[in-house]
Amino acid sequence: MFGAIAFICRPVWADEFPRTDSGKPNFEGVWDFRTATPLEAPENLGNAAQFDADGARAFEESGEEARRERVFDEPWTDHGRELTEGLRASLIVDPPDGRLPPRTEYGKTLQGKWRQMMMAVHTDNPEDRTVLERCIVSSAVPLTSSSFNNNIRIVQTPDHIVILSEMVHEARIASFDSSEVPDIGAWNGHSRAHWDGDTLVIDTTGFRQYATQIGTSGRMKIQERFVLKSTEELVYEYTVDDSLVFTAPWTARQTLSRTDGLIYEYACHERNDSMTAMLRGSRLEEQSDLESTEE
Repeated sequence: MFGAIAFICRPVWADEFPRTDSGKPNFEGVWDFRTATPLEAPENLGNAAQFDADGARAFEESGEEARRERVFDEPWTDHGRELTEGLRASLIVDPPDGRLPPRTEYGKTLQGKWRQMMMAVHTDNPEDRTVLERCIVSSAVPLTSSSFNNNIRIVQTPDHIVILSEMVHEARIASFDSSEVPDIGAWNGHSRAHWDGDTLVIDTTGFRQYATQIGTSGRMKIQERFVLKSTEELVYEYTVDDSLVFTAPWTARQTLSRTDGLIYEYACHERNDSMTAMLRGSRLEEQSDLESTEE
């Protein structure tokens, strides 16, 4: 159903990581998923799947230079500054060219609506703003590296896997039972987990529209696969299947690093004056335009 590039059930490194009392790989801890590798390969690479050493160094340096030029690059930001393993030019590994499959006509429409939300200046209602601006949810499924808060905490029990995202504080709970997924759309969907040998597999369906920043539909299905490469490295792979938006499924992969850092509270609504300010600004502009017309 998903088109993922499957991992073998028992990797060669299978005895080099911790296990639970039941013998399953132990994923518990805090993991860092920041990376400088873009989701899609830069167009100037053509069909090259990875950078050479000089190209990788130039790409990383250009990212540093761009960040220095932005006002937003404050000391507290935590960008990815290095490419993922193998100097890959994209997180996408399937299709092989490292780019998203073509969008359907409906997919292009959704993408356009998302961009309008991101670029909106005049604001009639709070719902005109993105869910991230409204402190509702971030793109927690799948994991997406951003300017800061690129950390998750995994809590593991025999019956559940909990993935706590530092960005907008979602705690996503994936049950190991096979119960039916509720027929109610959720921002992070509804997740069910199972084991494929030593690979943790999480299937998520039941999303609301615009659940991710790439303009997906409520029909989207995501399969995530977690494989411990060592005590300090976790291979994370996910496949997006959304036939309403993309002409084919696509798969991305990266390696997460264990960190001793803490997960901090993302208190988005405390002193969140930006939403009120944007609405007030739009009303003031409307009043100014009305007064100009009356004159």
